[in-house]
Amino acid sequence: MKTQWKILPLLLAAVYAHAADTTENAAVNTLGDVVVTAVPAEKPEQIRLNPKAPVQPIPAADGAGLLKTVPNMSVIRKGGMSGDPLFRGLGGSRLSISASDTHFFGGCGGRMDPPTSYIFPEVYDEVIITKGPQTVTQGPGVVAGAVQFVRKPYYFLEAGINGNLSLTGGNFGRFDAFGEVTGGFRWGYAHFNAAHNQSDDYKDGNGHEVHSAYKRNSQNFALGLTPDENTVLEVAYDRSRGWAAYADRAMDGTKFDRDAWHVRAERKNITSWLAGLKLEYGHSYVDHVMDNYSHRPKSAPMFMVSNPDRETDTLRAEGQLELGDTVTKLGIDWMSDEHAFRNGGGMTAAMAERNYTSAPRVWDQKFRNIGIYAETTWQLDDKQRLVGGLRHDQTRAEYNRVAPIGQGKTVATVSPQDLEKTYRLTSGFARYEYRNQGWTYFAGLGVAQRAPDFWERMKGESWKLKAETNTELNAGVMYQGDKVSGSLTVFGGRVNDFILVDGMKARNINANRYGFEGDIAYAFAPNWKVGTALAYTYGQNKTDDRPLAQTPPLEAKTYIGYDNGTQSLTLLMRNVASQHRYATGQGNIIGMDTGSAPSFSIFSINGGWKFGKNMSLTAGVDNLFDKRYREFVNKSAANVAGYNPSNGLQIYEPGRQFWAKFQAKF
Repeated sequence: MKTQWKILPLLLAAVYAHAADTTENAAVNTLGDVVVTAVPAEKPEQIRLNPKAPVQPIPAADGAGLLKTVPNMSVIRKGGMSGDPLFRGLGGSRLSISASDTHFFGGCGGRMDPPTSYIFPEVYDEVIITKGPQTVTQGPGVVAGAVQFVRKPYYFLEAGINGNLSLTGGNFGRFDAFGEVTGGFRWGYAHFNAAHNQSDDYKDGNGHEVHSAYKRNSQNFALGLTPDENTVLEVAYDRSRGWAAYADRAMDGTKFDRDAWHVRAERKNITSWLAGLKLEYGHSYVDHVMDNYSHRPKSAPMFMVSNPDRETDTLRAEGQLELGDTVTKLGIDWMSDEHAFRNGGGMTAAMAERNYTSAPRVWDQKFRNIGIYAETTWQLDDKQRLVGGLRHDQTRAEYNRVAPIGQGKTVATVSPQDLEKTYRLTSGFARYEYRNQGWTYFAGLGVAQRAPDFWERMKGESWKLKAETNTELNAGVMYQGDKVSGSLTVFGGRVNDFILVDGMKARNINANRYGFEGDIAYAFAPNWKVGTALAYTYGQNKTDDRPLAQTPPLEAKTYIGYDNGTQSLTLLMRNVASQHRYATGQGNIIGMDTGSAPSFSIFSINGGWKFGKNMSLTAGVDNLFDKRYREFVNKSAANVAGYNPSNGLQIYEPGRQFWAKFQAKF
C-alpha cells in the first residue's frame, strides 16, 4: 500500500477533530458539487468555474485538467500532466491564458510546458472562460477565446483566520495535497497556500503502462493592505517546481521551475462617474530542462540536455467609468517577452550536465507588445443591452541573427527588415443581448488579429508569415427556469491568413469554421437532475481544399444525478463520435493530424457526502468499464524503451481509475 493511503485516515481524523472544535460563529462554507459538465453560463459567451470543486474525470494536476469539463474544450495529451487546451479546435496563443491577470508563456520549443502546466486550479478562486473574440481586455490575439484564473483580494471586517484543505488519492499512485491559510484584520491580510501533486505511470484499458509519471510542488504567498473596503495594495509571489515524463517524444521534462511576482493596486467607488482604477505588474521567469535519460532508459547514442528559459514582464492600467447607462473599461497594457536557450550533450550523464550548465544562454527571440482598449456595456432598458469593445496593438518580434531557429537554420542571411518585424493589430466586437422572463437571446460579431507566435516563428522561413484575422459571428439563447435550464450557442467564421503548421514549415492559408455548444438540465424530481451537453466544430482549409487539421469531432456528455444537500450520486456518460475529417501532416504548434480516430463511449460514476459544517468526502470511478480509447485531438505516441508503443497512433487515455477527494474549510 502506498504511503499516502496509510496517512490519509490520520489526516482526516485530525481535520475532523479541528473542525468539530470550531465555534458556532465560524462561517459556513458551501462545498460545491462534483463538476461533470461546465456550470451553465450566467452571461452570454461566458462560463465560470469553481476550481475548488471536485471534478470528474479526475483532472491532471494542472489548469488544463479543469477545462476538460467545458463543452468544445479539448486537451491534447502528452503524458500525465501538461496537457495543452484547445477551444473549438484552436489553442496555443490563439487561446489567451492568464493567471491573476498576468500573461506568461512556457519555455519549451516543443510545448512541453504550456502556461496551464504551471497552474494548480485550487490556488485560484474562479476561472472565467470567454468564448471566441468577445472581449478586448485579455490581451492581443484572442482568436479562440480567453481563460482567466482569478485570485481575489481578501477583506476582513475584524481580525480572523480561515483556511482550506483538500486531499486527493487514486490508483496509479495519484496523490494531491492542497492547503491554504488566510489571516487578516481591517487593515490588511496575509495569505499562503501550498500544493503537492504526484502520479506514477497510468495504464490504459488494456493494462499497458503509458510513460506519464509526474511530480510537482508549488507555493503562493500574498501580502495585502486594505485601508478600507474599496482599496487594496497587494504583492504576491508564486513558486513552482516539478518534473514530468512524456509519452509523445524522445525527452522528458526534468525541471519545471517558475518564479513569479505580481503587484496590484486597486481603488473602487472613487467618484460618481469613476467606478475604479487598477494598476498591475507581473514578472514571470520559467527555467525548463529536458533530457533523454533522467526518467527513462536511455536509448539514444548520446546523453542530451536542452535548457530553454523565458522571462516575461507585463503591466496594465485600467479605469472603469460609469456614465449614465454605460459602463466602460479603458485600459493600456504592455508586455516584454524574451526566450533564450542552451544545450549540452556527452557520453555520460555527468558530462551532459557539465556541458549544458557551463554553456552560456543565448536569446533567440524577443517580443514587445503595447495595446490600448475600450470595452463598454450600454444598458438600453431593463431588457436590452449592447456590449462592445475596440483594441489596437503594436507587436514587435525580433530574431537574434546568430541564434539557430527551425531545423538548425540561422537567420544570418535574412534581410534586416525580416530580423525585426512590427505587426499592427486591430480587434473588436459588438454584441446585442435581450432578456425576458428567464430567457436571454444574443448575437455578436467579433474580429481578432494575431501576430505569429514564438513557436510558429521557429518554422522554416517563418519570418514571411502574416498576421491572421478571425472574423466570427456568434448567436445563441439561454434559459433559466425553476426546473429546466439550458443554453445554445452557434458560431461561424472566416480566418484569413490562418497560420497552419504543415510538416516542418508554417504558412498562411484561409479557413472557414462553424459549430455549436448546447446544454440542458432538467430537475425531474426532488433532488434529482438529468442533463446533457453537446458540442461540435467543423473546420475547412479553403486554400488546400482539405479539412482544417486538429478539429475535434462531435461530443456529448450526459448525466443523471441525485443530491439532497448531504449525499450525492451521479452517473456520467461521455460519447465521442469518430473523426474521419483529417489532414495528415498538418496541424498547429501543439499537434498534427495522423489519421482518423474511432468513436467511443465512457461511463463514470461518483458519490459525495457532506458532513460536519465544512467538510465533504467525494469518491468516483472514471472509465468504469476500463475501455481502451484514444482522443482524435492528441499527440502521437513515441517509442519509449520499456513501454508498449501505440504503433504511431495517438496516446491512449487512462483505463479504470478510482479516486477520492476530501475537503475541509475552517
